[in-house]
Amino acid sequence: MSAPSAPPDEGESIIRSPELPFVSSIVGGLFAGRAVVVSGMVLPGFASDRKRFDIDLCCGLLIDGDHMDNKALHFNPRFEAKAGWFAGPADDKLVINSFVSGRWGSEERFDNPFKEGEPFQLRILVLDKYFKISASGKHVCDFPYRVPVESIRTISIKGNIRVDYVEFQPPIGIGADGKPTIVAPTPKQEVMTQIDKPSIPFVLPLLPGGFVSPQSARFTITPFLSAERFTINLMCKEEFFFHFRIDMPNPAMKIKPAVVRNSTKRGTWQTEERTFGTFPFSKGITHDIVFTAYGKSVTVDVDGAPFVKFVYRDGDDPVNIDSITVKGDVLVHRFVHKG
Repeated sequence: MSAPSAPPDEGESIIRSPELPFVSSIVGGLFAGRAVVVSGMVLPGFASDRKRFDIDLCCGLLIDGDHMDNKALHFNPRFEAKAGWFAGPADDKLVINSFVSGRWGSEERFDNPFKEGEPFQLRILVLDKYFKISASGKHVCDFPYRVPVESIRTISIKGNIRVDYVEFQPPIGIGADGKPTIVAPTPKQEVMTQIDKPSIPFVLPLLPGGFVSPQSARFTITPFLSAERFTINLMCKEEFFFHFRIDMPNPAMKIKPAVVRNSTKRGTWQTEERTFGTFPFSKGITHDIVFTAYGKSVTVDVDGAPFVKFVYRDGDDPVNIDSITVKGDVLVHRFVHKG
């Protein structure tokens, strides 16, 4: 049985940066005229072993197993290319289905509008007799209901994507009489700090509350032509919550490129993480690095593409992060913090 991992508060219509796999109740349920929007990015092939993702509109909390509840909509883009003699057939289609009374229905297959390593926005609009589904503003398909839409209670998301937010439109709250009611969303003012050409080493103190969703930090940087290494860090006093170290290659000295991620505990370095895909940095070339805060992790994008994800170590709470620092052989053209 899967319990909701982040049920929204009454009147809350947006769930930001959920960790996957994700299950949440849908406050107010679904009805004709309401829509579910999921915005995020498909992970590149090297970043995930799973080559598909699922977005399910479910009629209960049992979303997996032999006795799972009905699924009114099973939305399943696939990115599985055949590789090797013993690999199965390639499957790169969008598969849509339902699960009713213990059985999967007939699959409906479409060209897959999603691409690995690219952002997307999926919108599922509830109409009188069917879901109208679009991706990044383009109509994908219509899917007739196989169970009453009023029976949908939860949303489940898992697979090879990063989700930036899930939004239910219009927002629904629970009135004083206990019945769902449409409410006006509470405007949330975004606070942005922009610093151009800061000196290195650079330190930005954060306000109390840490580095948490929906905050992000963007660094527009150029490694020196003579660069050996530079670091970007999320700190709590003297402790490293996230240490992101770039070691630049030097063929003459037989130094290979490296991207090291780590943290400290009571001043002691923990286990390094070094795996990554293609080394994306070059000396003398300008790059954009974006840290995005999630519940228990931080993701790093480089030049608009997902690069790595760092899960905070046991006992580390990102609400305690009190500064962001940049050190080493790098020029920072611009730093932008949004929160």
